[in-house]
Amino acid sequence: MRKKYKTLQRLLRLIENRVVLVEGKRDKKALEELGCRRVITISGRVRNVCESLRYETEPIVIATDLDESGNELARMVKEELEGLSLSADDETRIRLSKVLRIKHFENAKRGFDDLIEEIMKMDLEKVR
Repeated sequence: MRKKYKTLQRLLRLIENRVVLVEGKRDKKALEELGCRRVITISGRVRNVCESLRYETEPIVIATDLDESGNELARMVKEELEGLSLSADDETRIRLSKVLRIKHFENAKRGFDDLIEEIMKMDLEKVR
């Protein structure tokens, strides 16, 4: 469990100052609550959003949901970013979803809280 937490901390440090693209406002809010500072909602404006990022030097994190529509949107965004010669990171979304045990990023904060609660319970059991 602590290994998951350390992995999560590493992932959050990795993306806290990078641009993170999400599907909607609730996804944005959840990731901001975890410390991400540059979260942008796509909301159907793939080309416009990607073009606005043309001067980014760090990989742009694609954090769409892990459902059919989210996967399709991630594919479209990645193609658009790469067409603009920008680096797209679509692997971090998969790693984050596994550690947080979520499919939708609007649940990221809840997944984080659940992980912390599990760690605390394990620590209490060790004390007993």
